[in-house]
Amino acid sequence: MRVALIELGSTTCRLTVNTGGEVDRRTHHLHLGASVSSNGSFTQNDISAATRLTQEFMTAAKAHNCQRVVAVATESFRLAANGPAVASHIEREAGCPIKILLPEEENILIWQATADRLLNLDDLTTIALSGGSLGIASGRLGSRRPEHNFSWPLGTSVLAPRASTNGFVETSTRVRLENHIAESLKSITAEINQTEDSSLVIVGGMPLALAKLVNTVRRSEVPESLDGLSIDCSDLGHLIKTFSELSTNSRLALPGMNAKRSQLMPLGATILRQSMRSLGVHSATISTAGMKDTLFSRLIAEPKAA
Repeated sequence: MRVALIELGSTTCRLTVNTGGEVDRRTHHLHLGASVSSNGSFTQNDISAATRLTQEFMTAAKAHNCQRVVAVATESFRLAANGPAVASHIEREAGCPIKILLPEEENILIWQATADRLLNLDDLTTIALSGGSLGIASGRLGSRRPEHNFSWPLGTSVLAPRASTNGFVETSTRVRLENHIAESLKSITAEINQTEDSSLVIVGGMPLALAKLVNTVRRSEVPESLDGLSIDCSDLGHLIKTFSELSTNSRLALPGMNAKRSQLMPLGATILRQSMRSLGVHSATISTAGMKDTLFSRLIAEPKAA
């Protein structure tokens, strides 16, 4: 069965087509989260760009003869004053229903996708850092969903207009942000207790980009696969220092740098390091799992169940 998923995220908008034997992906960076953070709502330019892109994605999905197309929207649509209205507008223009996921739903999808890849652990905690939100979920692998589920609007694109200037984070701003994250996560640390039998896994496009950069620059090796790479607070601290010393053009020259994420990476490293510190964890594993995996599993399973 051919199915397609459209994700309207806070940094990127993505089409993923699963034809059974292969997967086709298309990604565009619209930075909707930054616009909503600055303006409180989607601007007309945002609406036009997102509508046009969704229409293009629908055309591509039809070209692949997809029997089902599902579209989901995340934090920027939750934060925007006109988020539901814009989602309805795009639905009408593109001919595809759009579901604005609740923060808890997004976390569950990510946790389940990660759990499906890790079968030899008792407990799993996921940190999901996206352009719109920071999500943390924790629970036993035998359960269908995480026992603990938390989310904050602390994504890189959402924070960028307030915490970053042309890709740079001032030291004073970084300290305030770290304190804010620490305070936000303080109440959950007692509930999420990392033990020897538990595992912390980090997911999201930004963590993947950071892990690739760490392994390419600091460890002098180009990773064959991003899935399963490790990253620790020392790695992230080194990146934060490096970013503060390099111009934006010099950053782009770093081997392994993701050019489209380069301006947001200082924020990403700061958010991720403080999140790990708050949970009392020095190192973690990076995973390529994501909510798309769980959504595709459901899409493919539904017709069989019927």
